[in-house]
Amino acid sequence: MSEEFDHQICPSCKGEFTLAVTRCAECDVDLVAPGADPEDFPPASELILVRVAPEPWIEALSEALSGREAPHRVEPLSAEEAPEAAARFGTSPLFGIYVRAAEEAVAREFDAAIAAQVDPQIQAEPLSDGESEPCPACGAEVPAEVSECPDCGLTFGV
Repeated sequence: MSEEFDHQICPSCKGEFTLAVTRCAECDVDLVAPGADPEDFPPASELILVRVAPEPWIEALSEALSGREAPHRVEPLSAEEAPEAAARFGTSPLFGIYVRAAEEAVAREFDAAIAAQVDPQIQAEPLSDGESEPCPACGAEVPAEVSECPDCGLTFGV
């Protein structure tokens, strides 16, 4: 069983930091999640954003990815950086979880399972026959003929 993920690690000094911190105060380098390959893990700008959500959701997803030894990065995001998520989650602090392309499929699988636990209606409500509807997770407009949100990757039930 993997331990609960509630921190990030400095790849240089191995110091532990809360999820709200993005850079090591002593080494001035980007922090990585436990289980990430600290030697050569790219910055968030070079990774795929899997989910923007409050800390409990991101912690659950990070723990699942750490259990599979899937490298990932967690970074705090402002409401301006993620307006759709801010509208959905209100004043809760938001975090983004990022992975390499090789881990995207497993990350989205874990995220869909967590989404079903957090909000069962997300998986239970298929899109209507209209032109588009807002994604229940991030608020992005999703064409009716697709089964996955193009912005956050949420999979819709059928």
